[in-house]
Amino acid sequence: MTRFAGRVCVVNGAASEIGRAVAARFAAEGGVVVGVDVIGHDVGEQSVQADLTDEAQVRALYDDVVATHGHLDVVYNNVGLMDRGDLSLLDTDLDTWRRVQDANLTSVFLSCKHAVPHLRGTEPSGGAIVNAASFLADIGAATAQMGYAAAKAGVVQLTRDLGVHLARSGVRVNAVLFGPIDTAAQRAVFERNPGALDKRLVHWPMGRFGTLDEAAATVAFLASDDAGFITASAIPLDGGITEAFTVPD
Repeated sequence: MTRFAGRVCVVNGAASEIGRAVAARFAAEGGVVVGVDVIGHDVGEQSVQADLTDEAQVRALYDDVVATHGHLDVVYNNVGLMDRGDLSLLDTDLDTWRRVQDANLTSVFLSCKHAVPHLRGTEPSGGAIVNAASFLADIGAATAQMGYAAAKAGVVQLTRDLGVHLARSGVRVNAVLFGPIDTAAQRAVFERNPGALDKRLVHWPMGRFGTLDEAAATVAFLASDDAGFITASAIPLDGGITEAFTVPD
């Protein structure tokens, strides 16, 4: 498939496993990939190191992408942070809360704010933004990461509002509600707590992690013209977790 032939695709959070997988998928389908991360990396035809919580750096990033490549077509906001200090709200300090909100929500706000004018300026006006959210934004959770869940819920609402606001401009905005994807970072969360994965698997209808290929394919679909009538939506990629009351024995 060449769904992204000639299209300039910015992948934020490109050094992560999911970011790398999405960048590889865009490139395999003909896209010109600009990989962005706060750490040094080698992802994309153009690799950029930038802090997406710094507005000046975000503005300069998109200005440079368009100056270099002539246009902007796709933005995937994969940035995020799961902080070990992000626990129950009663046990999380204010510095941790602010750090988690900045990394997971403010970064998406700034990326969208400075990408949209370039997307609207593309001829014909249009393009797609895909934001990484979490199934935790859609349910109540009794344990940990309450700041993260609140931030991802903010990403979902921002996606809805922006998608509706831009609907007639040709710019589409959607989110992916990621469930557990098989990455080293995800497995490390469970490995820190022996037995935690077995307890979780009981409640996962498909009884497994999602794969990186499945994650990349979902993002690519939403960014492509195949999803041309989808906007302001949050698509679950969680193996049915949020829809399950009980699962088969």
